[in-house]
Amino acid sequence: MRPGATGAPARPALVLALLGQAWLACSDGGGGGSPQTDSPEPLTSVEQSSRFLAQATLGASMEDIERVEALGFESWIADQLALPPSRHAEALERLRAAYGDPALQSTSISPQFRRYAWWDRVMLAPDLLRQRVALALSEIFVVSEQMDQLFIRPDAVASYYDMLLENAFGSYEELLLDVTLHPAMGVYLSHLNNDRSDAAIGRFPDENYAREVMQLFSIGLFELEPDGRLRLDPNGDPIPTYSNFEITEFAKVFTGLGLQGPGAFFGGRNGDYTRPLVMYEAHHEPGPKQLLGGFTIPAGQSGMQDVEDAIAHLADHPNVGPFLARRLIQRLVKSNPSPEYVARVAAVFDDDGSGLRGNLGAVVREILLDPEARRDPGEEDDGFLREPFLRWVSLLRTFDAASPSGEYLIEGDSVGFLVGQHPMASPSVFNFFQPDFAPNGPIQQAGLVAPEFQVTSDASVIWIANLATIFLFNEPAFVAGAERLRPGSIDPADLAITLDLSDEIALATDVDALLDRLDLLLTYGTLSAASRESIRELVEDPLLPAELRPAVAIHLILMSPDYSVLD
Repeated sequence: MRPGATGAPARPALVLALLGQAWLACSDGGGGGSPQTDSPEPLTSVEQSSRFLAQATLGASMEDIERVEALGFESWIADQLALPPSRHAEALERLRAAYGDPALQSTSISPQFRRYAWWDRVMLAPDLLRQRVALALSEIFVVSEQMDQLFIRPDAVASYYDMLLENAFGSYEELLLDVTLHPAMGVYLSHLNNDRSDAAIGRFPDENYAREVMQLFSIGLFELEPDGRLRLDPNGDPIPTYSNFEITEFAKVFTGLGLQGPGAFFGGRNGDYTRPLVMYEAHHEPGPKQLLGGFTIPAGQSGMQDVEDAIAHLADHPNVGPFLARRLIQRLVKSNPSPEYVARVAAVFDDDGSGLRGNLGAVVREILLDPEARRDPGEEDDGFLREPFLRWVSLLRTFDAASPSGEYLIEGDSVGFLVGQHPMASPSVFNFFQPDFAPNGPIQQAGLVAPEFQVTSDASVIWIANLATIFLFNEPAFVAGAERLRPGSIDPADLAITLDLSDEIALATDVDALLDRLDLLLTYGTLSAASRESIRELVEDPLLPAELRPAVAIHLILMSPDYSVLD
């Protein structure tokens, strides 16, 4: 039985009061500082497995940890790389067919079922590493349903996410080409229906995608050393990778692209938003295009060949390896990778050992197995702050959240508003946070960055705590808005999602064993002695019923700095 299923609703004031006492204790020197103030012992093998999965997945259960222990890191990665992608568009169509209400037009044109599909795949799909990397890629190659034209096209957004899944372990050049030709990106960065120049009417190619494909998706603003540090000119200044001239020339490349499918024509908005853009030659800018470093696309070839040549040119730039290496390391392992770490990953990008450049599967493997990723935590520059949304996702995955129907119809809209995040709903092409953001204070003074602090606020922290309370103490835990589903398609009670805490409840009378298990699951052996003592004092309070001990302990660990920072 889930704690709180009986009796808990009658004691909310007690639980909240006790939680408040523990929060105060943890913030007043009892675990409120660095999670690593206790000179921790080296992690055990099983703790290392838990930490590895915290980096490589969106949340791991005890069964997941035991599987990694049995296989080893390298074999687990090999198995994951071999799994096919579990596509979101297929889940979207299944869920919309099962529960969509044709009478409600807003049901079919809002992100509702795409978000249902995201939760379905993240909670049920076996390709755990691919789903994690796709989420990381979605925060680099950003499109967002916050744009009205994508808000009403959930199929396009799901298709774009599937494209990231399919390319997550493939060729970077193919990924960049697929990103360029996807209608969702064409809408988001306005190179869909981008027409050739016509000086007579003052028309020139849109430069939006030309700028962002360089700044955000490939080479960045400044030239980089192989280890990611800035390359400087004789005056000690960073060297720009491109100028406005190159932006103008790249803009000429990305002209003539339009939709395909029934009713499609250049300049129109009807067509298939899930299939790659096609070239309308009459609307493509003719003539040569002078790109980076003196590279010139010759006149006289097809428009699509121009696009493919430009993408290959970008993919071959020496900046791409360190640029992409740092961003993926930041999403998976740590905000402040050493130059040596970046250099090792960038070298694998340049050559995976077989002469292949841009092998993203090899890059991900190197990121996760690199000595800097696998060393015991505790260094000043280790780890990263968990994004608010991922804290919630991890809670559900770690404790095998499920509903009677087996469905995860979590709308996510209200949650995204409360915590400031939901996948594919960034406020801009710059993601929810920028890779070089450093909050004022000790982090900035130490010359470090902490990107996730840009989206972390008092409100998001409070609402993460509130969401944890909903799942751990309230009944029902969470259901979709039944009014948005087809009447009679499902009993709303069958959508209530609850956590499976049966193993933890079995340990409720053995507090040491309970805390050992939760430390392994949530903080992979790094729960500080101060935090542990504060939590112990609360869960052993004689006023707290034994069946609530696991839920209270989980809640406190989730709110602790030991968990908040994935060290």
